[in-house]
Amino acid sequence: MAQAMSANTDTVAGQSIAMQELQVDVTGILNNDERGATSNVIRDFYVGAGASITSLEWNVNVTSYAGSYLSEMQVTFSDTSGYGVTFTPGDGDDFDGTTDYAGFQDLAEIGQVFAVGADGILRLEFHDGFKDLAFDEPEGVWNSGTLTFGIAPVPEPSTYAMVLGGLLVVSSALKRRHAVKTALA
Repeated sequence: MAQAMSANTDTVAGQSIAMQELQVDVTGILNNDERGATSNVIRDFYVGAGASITSLEWNVNVTSYAGSYLSEMQVTFSDTSGYGVTFTPGDGDDFDGTTDYAGFQDLAEIGQVFAVGADGILRLEFHDGFKDLAFDEPEGVWNSGTLTFGIAPVPEPSTYAMVLGGLLVVSSALKRRHAVKTALA
């Protein structure tokens, strides 16, 4: 299992690792304002250019502060253009407090698989679904836990070359075998 690695210009340029899974520790992340606010916590992770995000597993403990609801605590995971999925662990829990949530969702089952762009960045934005409290005042906190993303990497060009080479070898072997049978007949 791959541990989450924050992307920056230094690590993105040098990485060519194709991950199968990305586990993100959410401990202590504040839930501030609605999506797109400058005060929100944003984390970028390099997962490989064109990689598809295929699943989400969560095991988290979250607190929504008085005046806000657990059902408003959200994280949007997307490419850097904003195309992706908004996840609400406490969906339907229209009250404040502290609660544990755990589960798994295959994104293909709900038609939400998406690919990151050529930059290979998976962006997580922690935000609130509705701003109840004062601007820039936290609405809640992700106390502990992890979000784990299933990732289907795009094969490297060298992989395509190996597959093509293998097909040529098999094709050549079949032609030789056919030629030998024809010569013996």
